[in-house]
Amino acid sequence: MAKKKKAWKSESLNSAQKSSADKIRIVLCEFAKGRHPAIEDPEKSFDILAKEFEKICALSSEKEILELLAWFLNTDALLENVEEDTELGEAFEDLYADANAFFGEKAKNFEDRAYVIDLLHDLVVNTVGEDARSELFLSAKDFLDNSEIHRLVDDVLASLDGNSLENEEQIYAALQDLADGAGDAELYERLSFLRDPDRSTATLISVANAYYVAGDIKDAERLLKEVKDPATPEEEEEFLDLQTGLLFKKGDKKAALEMAEKLYEKFPKEYHLMCLCTVATKKRKEELLDAHERFRLSVYVSPDYVNMLITMGEFDRLSAYLTRYKAEIHLLDKEVRKTLAERLDALGKKNLSLLLKKD
Repeated sequence: MAKKKKAWKSESLNSAQKSSADKIRIVLCEFAKGRHPAIEDPEKSFDILAKEFEKICALSSEKEILELLAWFLNTDALLENVEEDTELGEAFEDLYADANAFFGEKAKNFEDRAYVIDLLHDLVVNTVGEDARSELFLSAKDFLDNSEIHRLVDDVLASLDGNSLENEEQIYAALQDLADGAGDAELYERLSFLRDPDRSTATLISVANAYYVAGDIKDAERLLKEVKDPATPEEEEEFLDLQTGLLFKKGDKKAALEMAEKLYEKFPKEYHLMCLCTVATKKRKEELLDAHERFRLSVYVSPDYVNMLITMGEFDRLSAYLTRYKAEIHLLDKEVRKTLAERLDALGKKNLSLLLKKD
């Protein structure tokens, strides 16, 4: 009887036999499943993932690139350990943004459309609510046509049917992003009320806004008629803002102005003030801006107010405002001052930008 050859197990040999894609896949799977030893160290995780992304970009197979980009985006749960408003948080944001953009670029012309939809299906079903992959859902219209988006949504809903998934809320939010990004108000309505069959005020306003953005005044009004008494200040602000917009779209300027005044009085934010000023008479606009500076601003130099005046082209007023409080300008965050100064430079307002640059 012939003797059986003894099989020797060699980790180095196994590693040598794996393709570049296999090696990338192993690392990403470990992160996606929460098992990678570096997962509790955000800085180390970033360094590893950045290198893996570079390796993905160097691959030649379009299919492998798409698959591994999907695995890459499935690692975004680790962002729970990363502080957003930090240098590292911004670096992660840029890295995932590059992955989203690269996925969209490759998916757009990939012939096997079913494969692209399957990858998106898995990304939706495995979402945990982090922002990283949401950009992909919001931009899906750039690489999926309308029928493909509907097929993807129906496939995910079929996966939800009869299954109790812990991340069901996040899945519905992802599907709403797909519909929102596609500008498909009807699909957005369908998904919103599947998620919230009780038709809460927040959902009604959200769906009405989707129709408003799509230019469908009739359906936007249909949804707003169901809203009785907004329960929170946020809901009331959104409700009034939407009503104001609808009145302007319908051409009822008098009623729209009255509603815009009401909105600003209740919620005296720069955004509402700017919208009101664009339709108010010149005299009323000056009254509103004077009163806002005297009574509404809680800080000496408000970056939101400065930004609003730049947007409105109110440079004489801005000059007077910054000159009046030039001793307090240095109290503004340095990065905020830099951003505002750059806006002014781009508009050729060098003298005003210099006021913001001085310490």
